Amino acid sequence: MPHRMQSPTNKTTCSNRNTVFRRTTTKKNRDLSQEKFPKKNGFISKFWKKFRIFCIVILITYSGNIFSEYPSKPVGEFKSEYDQFWFLYQKEIRAGESEVIFRPFYSSYKEEKSAYRFQTVLYPIYYSEETKYWKVWTFLFLFSGTSMLHEDVGEDSDVLTPLLFWGWGDTVREKYFGFFPFAGKLRNKIGYSELSFVLFPLYTNWKYKDYEATSILWPLFLYASSETREEFRIFPLYSKKIHRGKYERFSFLWPIFQWGTTFQDKREPVHYKLFFPLFGFKDSEAGNMKSRGFLIIPLLGSFIGYGYDKRTGEKDFNALFFLFQYGTNQDEDYGKLILFPFFGHYRFASKQTTFITPFYFHLQTDTYHIQSDDTFLIPFYFNSKRKYVQWDRDESYLKLWPVFKYQKDREGNMIWNVLSLFPIKSEVVDRIWDPLWSILEYQKLSNGEKRVSVLMRAYTQRWTSTEFHASIPFVLELSLTPEKTSWKFLYGLIGYERIESNRNLQLLWFIKI
Repeated sequence: MPHRMQSPTNKTTCSNRNTVFRRTTTKKNRDLSQEKFPKKNGFISKFWKKFRIFCIVILITYSGNIFSEYPSKPVGEFKSEYDQFWFLYQKEIRAGESEVIFRPFYSSYKEEKSAYRFQTVLYPIYYSEETKYWKVWTFLFLFSGTSMLHEDVGEDSDVLTPLLFWGWGDTVREKYFGFFPFAGKLRNKIGYSELSFVLFPLYTNWKYKDYEATSILWPLFLYASSETREEFRIFPLYSKKIHRGKYERFSFLWPIFQWGTTFQDKREPVHYKLFFPLFGFKDSEAGNMKSRGFLIIPLLGSFIGYGYDKRTGEKDFNALFFLFQYGTNQDEDYGKLILFPFFGHYRFASKQTTFITPFYFHLQTDTYHIQSDDTFLIPFYFNSKRKYVQWDRDESYLKLWPVFKYQKDREGNMIWNVLSLFPIKSEVVDRIWDPLWSILEYQKLSNGEKRVSVLMRAYTQRWTSTEFHASIPFVLELSLTPEKTSWKFLYGLIGYERIESNRNLQLLWFIKI
């Protein structure tokens, strides 16, 4: 059946490095999204969502730091104390900030005001973030841990691996252990206050507030209840799922016969019937909304489907399953035209998405908080622009893989370099790995300092209006400041240093004259 898709730009991630701005619309748009468009049943949206995730996940997998509350490098406007050896080592200190990198093995950034620390080991294999109140870490994206300090109940910590997990804390409810699939108990995870299992799927039990569910040979047999909810299943013979005042769902010989009522808490509840795979119907109680789908196949959706909503003037149509989709409404804040896989355009409220083949995407957002414009030609071209409206700040990122990368952050730091070999958008990956093979680097920092490096930092110079520093590994170190002039050849085989009126000549590393 026809189904509204959400723009790939309308996403909320779970990591604190990935979440800054949630979607913001006008009251009108909130009504449209929450009340006037009841969700249509079908498989089109499921397939489309999985396809979009597949195409876009490589773009955002490592780009969390772009939207972090905390920076991952020194960004203050204060003078830098900087030291570097080739591409292997660099250290930078600014007022309230410090960073050290042993490239590519280890990096550490600290920000004193918030006691924030960001560390990596062969990033993205391992990274961690922490303050005085919390810590998160991940290893190979399969093993992860979190710690949180609560003012009322003290500290609790969790470690999750694909099979083994455990947690501990200052209260009994924070302590748990499990070894999947043999036995275990999870507390306050994956949306439940408690989840237990023994020889999964033989026995499973989960709880949330007053809701408790028990399953034997999941998903074959299940019983659950609370004051407002009731669920019973003998799969595939019969199932019912009721949330009083919200929805009622039933099935018989699943997936052949399915029926129920949704949006019971809205002004116009919606009734649906599905006779799989021949047809599926949806009708609102007053007849303002109708949706029909014929020849329904899991993941692919309906071979032909259509729907409309008289209140909003919305119309949707699909043919050849998800290959052709069309939708519009009278307010012109929603529309889609998809000829998959060749072309697609989708608009909803403040967000728009366009794709040409599965490799080109153009995503736009215009809200009270943020205006964004992202263009991707996977994997060769990434162009991302952000304007933070309330702060009146901009940031941009451009990558022509593998030749060139340009980035300007919201604090005004700008960097570009020739050769950037990772086909993803990630400030941390670029910062740690690019110097290993970059031909030319240029940085213009918010504190007025500029830096240039050539041939994997075989030569580096940095300067301000009053200082100049240059380095050739193993050969030359030069520093010119108002207070000091110094140079060393072969780390002191011969050198010279002047500090105010004191002058020294260095010979054979140990002799000073």
